[in-house]
Amino acid sequence: MKEGFKLPDKIFGLEKSLLTLFLPPLVLILIFFISLNFILIPRINEIRNVNKKINEINSKTDKVNEQIKYLNSVDSEELQKNADYLDNAVLKNKEFYLLVGIIRGVASKFNYQIESFSLAPGELKDDEVKSKTSLGNMVKMPINLSLDGPKDKKLELISALERTLPILFIDRFETSTSGDIARLNLTVSSYYIGDEINIDTSNVALSDLILSNEESALLEKISSFTKIEENQSNIGTTEFKQYQRENPFSL
Repeated sequence: MKEGFKLPDKIFGLEKSLLTLFLPPLVLILIFFISLNFILIPRINEIRNVNKKINEINSKTDKVNEQIKYLNSVDSEELQKNADYLDNAVLKNKEFYLLVGIIRGVASKFNYQIESFSLAPGELKDDEVKSKTSLGNMVKMPINLSLDGPKDKKLELISALERTLPILFIDRFETSTSGDIARLNLTVSSYYIGDEINIDTSNVALSDLILSNEESALLEKISSFTKIEENQSNIGTTEFKQYQRENPFSL
């Protein structure tokens, strides 16, 4: 008859009775560490992540409330007027006839007429055509024009062109006269936004809404410019017609 297995009186130098006394606590400690690694710690991390997201939402909410408070303190009519000026400071797209129509509208106020015009992109260097900004590519669109009108009004016309929206730049200015009639040969350019604008408004700070001194000065200057309403709405859909007229400057 075989005898059952018996534990030795000592295990690792410890009495058998002492070992059996500490065995249940050791089992409980082992279960605790297993639970800690697989249950408690993941739960603690989840709670930390939730608290972090709550803090981020609260922070964004505070920023939005500050922005709302600031916008409510601003005159909405003044804000809309400034936005309209900035919106009209550049062309919406590459609208050649619209730019010609704007210049025609200014010229007609001083009894000047456009005799000829043409698009002239080749006269500018490549690094002058596009200007990188935070909004994308601002593309310069120059046109050559010949205008005839009263000699004593030519400087007023040039001054008016330089104070018109969209903002116009006179790159070339040549003049000749025949009696009381002056012919102006100009290269006039304006800018349009070449690429689609993608503005991330999710990270707009309160400081982005408040105009700096330089921005306020620029806006004040633009607000003194003249916007040609009639040409903005009508030119561009009109078919171009070329008329043959006698040239008073030809021999």
